[in-house]
Amino acid sequence: MTSINSPGIGSGLDVQGIVEKLVAAEGSPVTARLDRNEAKAQAGLSAMGAFKSALAELQTSLKGLQEPQNFQTMSAGSDDEDVLTVTANDKAQAGEYEIEVNQLAESQRLTSVLFDSLQEPLGGGVLKFQFGTYDEDENIFKPNPGAAPKTIEITEDRSTLRNIQQTINKADFGVRASIINDGDGFRLVLSSEKTGAENSLRISVEDNDVMNNDLAGLSLISYTPEADDGEGRNMVEMQAAMDAEVEIDGIPVSSPTNTINKALEGITLDLKDTGDADIRIFVNKGAVLDKIWKFVEQYNKFVDVIDSLTGYDPETRQAGPLNGDATIRGVTNQIRRIIGTAFSNINEDYVSLAGIGLKTDYDGKLTLDHDTLNEAVEENIGEVINLFATAGSVTDPQLQFLEAGDRTIMGAWDVNISQKPTLGGYAGLEVDEIPVTINEVNDEFSLNVDGIELAPIKLTHRTYYAGHELAKELETQINIDGKLKANGGKVKVTYYDDRLIIISERFGSGSKVEITASDFGAVRDLGLAKGGGLAGKDVEGMIGNFKTFGIGKVLAGRQDIEGLKIEVSGGVEGDAGKVIFSRGVASQLNNLLQQILDSQGPLKPRLDGFNNRIDDINDQRDRLTRKLEKTEERYLKQFTELDALIGKMSSTGNFLTNQLSALPGAGRSGKK
Repeated sequence: MTSINSPGIGSGLDVQGIVEKLVAAEGSPVTARLDRNEAKAQAGLSAMGAFKSALAELQTSLKGLQEPQNFQTMSAGSDDEDVLTVTANDKAQAGEYEIEVNQLAESQRLTSVLFDSLQEPLGGGVLKFQFGTYDEDENIFKPNPGAAPKTIEITEDRSTLRNIQQTINKADFGVRASIINDGDGFRLVLSSEKTGAENSLRISVEDNDVMNNDLAGLSLISYTPEADDGEGRNMVEMQAAMDAEVEIDGIPVSSPTNTINKALEGITLDLKDTGDADIRIFVNKGAVLDKIWKFVEQYNKFVDVIDSLTGYDPETRQAGPLNGDATIRGVTNQIRRIIGTAFSNINEDYVSLAGIGLKTDYDGKLTLDHDTLNEAVEENIGEVINLFATAGSVTDPQLQFLEAGDRTIMGAWDVNISQKPTLGGYAGLEVDEIPVTINEVNDEFSLNVDGIELAPIKLTHRTYYAGHELAKELETQINIDGKLKANGGKVKVTYYDDRLIIISERFGSGSKVEITASDFGAVRDLGLAKGGGLAGKDVEGMIGNFKTFGIGKVLAGRQDIEGLKIEVSGGVEGDAGKVIFSRGVASQLNNLLQQILDSQGPLKPRLDGFNNRIDDINDQRDRLTRKLEKTEERYLKQFTELDALIGKMSSTGNFLTNQLSALPGAGRSGKK
């Protein structure tokens, strides 16, 4: 049976209290040391977190400064928005333009003859709708190659005016049908849903009564603009399809829609009415200045964080939690070096941030001279862009900067073109006679464009009265080939010097046109003999003293300018200005911060070090706790034994005292 001990009962000693004090005296110094070390490690970890957060906030402030388009925030205005409104994107160039709107784009509207009833059947047949351009002077309808014809069958049992309207609208191919009651009867109205002269309609009919062009049955819906009234041109044109016609600084410009976005790069004109309006395109300087100011503010906050974490206060004699930290010092020095980057090999006027008003003061912060910055943005936004963003530009209009690689060095290099890019093409034999009638004996040939074997080309049967009509037909039929379109290919066909000339619109050594098969009649009447033409050539040239290689129109750099690509679109061989590539301060900082903030970046060892130190301190606490538990057990055992011994000694003393006091004469021991 386990004995029950009650330390202190035998001796009267406070054994538990004594043991607790002894254990506390032994553990307190170690606990205090661990507390100090843990507080220091926690402070370091928290400081590293604050440093990392400051870096992330600085990186966020760079977002609006890394891309050139963020600086070229363009604004636009029209002095008469009843005539037109204007918008501009980052590709627009500042300037002022006089616009005269002479004609708005319109969609074609056709109306039928008068019908007495909506329910009277017209009769069955087939309606074929084709979009294109009608040339009234030459009385020719030219199909729109970008709009496929649409065939609609009208059955006998669904051939009323209402049925026809519903069938056309259900087909949903770009023509809207409606019925109007003008008080005397019903008219079918057909409207093209797209504006522009190229979206005029030709409606041919295969009437079940075999008479396709008369004024009876389904033929009443036909509209062949080349035909005479009542003989195929049986609907009436209420509104002709028209292109918008404007003059921009006196230069005529046409558009199939009332939105003109290709005449001036980066500028969109939305036409509202005819009349005159002046437009102005300008850089939104306020947006640029605001982005730069936000960066300055965030950079200065970053400097404040660094000072609080690494500085020393002589009054309180307190150092920051990361005072003397090599990692923090290294990162900060890298950031400051980037801020001071020189761009003398890139820019002529503004070769550093200090040149546009961003200077570093005695405490490491940036100051901003708003007047100097405003002047720089006003006078040379291109050089301001170079100071901040990853930017490329060229000085010759025949060149276009495409891209640069991660390893492309910064610089400005002369460009020399030794071989312009060319197109591959095929020139046919001389055509003996124009006009040419295309029929079953001369309507087919096959060709290979840019290495793509096309399906046999079949031409539309009719008489072509001019060489350019024939060329347009070939171009249309070739360009609708599915394989060619899928590979981004296209050809241009012209009629020159009594020959049909087919030219690939792809530049370079892969550009070629070859007739692979041809009807005898196509050779005789069109000059399309089997054989290949001239292949295109890739661009060749130098960028500075660096080697390059050409692919089509693209000239690409090697060596230190690997990844640099420019496009050569025209001009003459020889000197072609300069190509300029800059990796500005914002881009450099972003790349640096991206590396630092990476999960495996240079901050990881420092963060791991603090976390490992805290873990080690917790392990030491666990070991101390186990040690003190054993110490307490040992002390309790020792003092319990002492307590028992003292208790025995006390009992023995009491027994002896009692025995001695019972001896004869013990009571008189104090008397004489």
